[in-house]
Amino acid sequence: MPPRRRRNRTVEQVAEVEDGIAVQDLAVRHLLLVPSTVDIESVDIALRDRLPGSDLFGTGEINLGRHSRISGPYELSMEDAVDAGVPMPWTVCYCLEAPFEREDPPIPGVDDRDGFAYAFPDGLPWRDEGRALHLLVSLARRLSGAVRVAGSLELIQPDPDRAVDYVIHSPTWLDPDVLVGLVARELPSAVLAVDGQDWIGPPDEAYSGETVRDDIASDPLTPQELYDLHASADNVDMTVLNEDDIIDAFAIVGDLGWDGVIEVLVHLTDPDEPSVADQPWAEDDVVTYEVRWQCPDPAERENRYPSDAFRQSRARVAPLVRSTAAAIVEAAGGVVLDEDGFSVDRYTL
Repeated sequence: MPPRRRRNRTVEQVAEVEDGIAVQDLAVRHLLLVPSTVDIESVDIALRDRLPGSDLFGTGEINLGRHSRISGPYELSMEDAVDAGVPMPWTVCYCLEAPFEREDPPIPGVDDRDGFAYAFPDGLPWRDEGRALHLLVSLARRLSGAVRVAGSLELIQPDPDRAVDYVIHSPTWLDPDVLVGLVARELPSAVLAVDGQDWIGPPDEAYSGETVRDDIASDPLTPQELYDLHASADNVDMTVLNEDDIIDAFAIVGDLGWDGVIEVLVHLTDPDEPSVADQPWAEDDVVTYEVRWQCPDPAERENRYPSDAFRQSRARVAPLVRSTAAAIVEAAGGVVLDEDGFSVDRYTL
């Protein structure tokens, strides 16, 4: 990546990066910091997964909303980094311009995996600022970078290993029995989770008349209208009873003992899912396979500093999640996303 131009510093003139953004302005904005080995193409590709149609590489900026945008990259000298409140060894950054929108301070003692409660003790960001910052943190996790927040200048440096789950969007529906056999090669304990909830009929209120709308109650149906209504309902019931049962969603569960369970959730997704917008097969409903780890203590997964026992468990489970996702996409095809919504090369799983 070519270095950004900046004017020479004089007594009367502060240093500026290209496009006229002063280094001092960077100090009061949220910054995505990336390793110097991460080029703009990598950032641009990741952003396109979440923001189809964006072109950071071509334009140098992306509009997130009416008042929010990401611009960059900016390459800082050591002197510039000090003025911008950027800790060493970071020298490449992307700038988020967004209005500060804060809600109530975090509840004392509350923890979160990305450190927002730590970085924003006076009020958590929300709305445009909150959405944009969560996007920056997701990018930092994907690119092994960090987010330097404005104001407190705290550093959020998410752990890439925290992203365990995968989502596969595919044109192919794998029948439950077929998918169980496929998943069982990686998870011998995998079973089909088909237990539902028995329907015991309408609630008592349906018979008492309490569910009838006021406007209908004030203008009761005529005997003929009531007959037609019952006849129509009977026709619908008979049509449904004569149809074959169609499964449009199911789950497979693999028990890992002390490490919890791995779930494969299968369902249909709308074809306007951003990650498949440019796929030729995404014209009808898209089949989604979610491969997720359910750890024994969900709260532990959201801690900023999880315990050693949790990290050891995660290290054992993560390869199983990857191999399960790889087996599914090999059979069904499609695209693979990590849990932050960024595309993953299926051949690297």
